[in-house]
Amino acid sequence: MANGGTLFLDEVGDTAGDLQAKLLRALQKRVVEPLGTERPVEVDVRVIAATNINLQERVIEGRFREDLFYRLNVIPIRIPTLLERKEDIPVLTQEFIRKFSPNDDIILSSKLMDELMRHSWPGNIRELENLVERMIVLRRGKTLTPKDLPEDFGSFDPRRDGATQEKTPEHLTFREAEVSLVRNALERCGWNRTKAAKYLNVPRHVLIYRMKKYDIEEPESISGSPQDPKK
Repeated sequence: MANGGTLFLDEVGDTAGDLQAKLLRALQKRVVEPLGTERPVEVDVRVIAATNINLQERVIEGRFREDLFYRLNVIPIRIPTLLERKEDIPVLTQEFIRKFSPNDDIILSSKLMDELMRHSWPGNIRELENLVERMIVLRRGKTLTPKDLPEDFGSFDPRRDGATQEKTPEHLTFREAEVSLVRNALERCGWNRTKAAKYLNVPRHVLIYRMKKYDIEEPESISGSPQDPKK
């Protein structure tokens, strides 16, 4: 159906392993086999993939194919978070008000806007849209004030609560992120390669390969001797 046009793959980071293999094969060979037939069909499709997770971490963890990652990551486009573009909040809020209440002249108080501007928006635009819809439905009048905010507004914030503290910073390169993840796992496991491999959920030989690739060695201050190859 997308032949000659564009195929948008949303949340591509959550695709199962067998689907990743099929997708990679289709992207490489530009051929698909429709269900119910054994006749391959050539396709010419522009592919746009989106995800809200760090695919580089998924690759390191063995949960996303490395070859598929590089196939999709030809021209990466990073969409800034709402926290990074707070100047968009007033415009988006007014647009959502018109969307959910097109026939009413809803007014947003300055105090409520101040509250929205102070929020970190871990759920980005979708969180703002859901909040505006909720306030519109449960509003007490035509003027929205901080009293119209849900009681749990701002109670959960992974940025503040440290839920994302151990994630790889977005400015790191793939190599830097992989080195950081491998080294962190080894340090957590006392530089025991078997335990570190289990911690990363990868085969032991994969971990050893990455250590050799990036010249990661156990500090002598910890062991006082070279790493035991059986560990």
